[in-house]
Amino acid sequence: MASTEQARAALAPHGTLEPQLAADHWRGEIPLPEAVAAFYEQVGPLGNWINERVGHAGLTVPTAGNPFSIPPLARLWSAQAGYRWHGITGERLAAWPDHWLVVADQGADPFILDLNTGAIQFARHGAGAWDDDEPLFADILEMAACLGTVGRVWDEAGEDIFADDYSVNPVHRARLVERLAPLIGADRAEDLADVFGW
Repeated sequence: MASTEQARAALAPHGTLEPQLAADHWRGEIPLPEAVAAFYEQVGPLGNWINERVGHAGLTVPTAGNPFSIPPLARLWSAQAGYRWHGITGERLAAWPDHWLVVADQGADPFILDLNTGAIQFARHGAGAWDDDEPLFADILEMAACLGTVGRVWDEAGEDIFADDYSVNPVHRARLVERLAPLIGADRAEDLADVFGW
């Protein structure tokens, strides 16, 4: 399991981190899970200020394909649109379980916190149904530490990130696996690199 310090260190290069208290920032219709409240209070993914209407942007973490997006706490409930309820009509979507909360996404593919277990699943749009899959991460701190690590390796690689065929350069994939291994073990690090197209 990743620590708060590991999550903060991994996310720090990707935007402003600042404590966000549930009492001040949570807009949800359900109680904020304790693990999520602690994550926002202790890790605090906030991002840059956009304007009065939008507020803070949250964190954008680069990777192969679409970047990872982690919203600030004030926008976490609105990030449920398109999953928990219809984004235009506001109608509750029956296919979305009550015990799921989107805590991040990659191009609208959600990272889903299971409120019953605290584990994080990753689902892809277009699969036909939202299913209870095996967790990708043990908890929100492990997710944050791993996603931030992916982004750091991506940034460090610069223009050398791609091989001649536009796949991720195997040298940088190996560096990613090496960096993820202390967080989740070598086998899971290999699998995670595959999941995200490295």
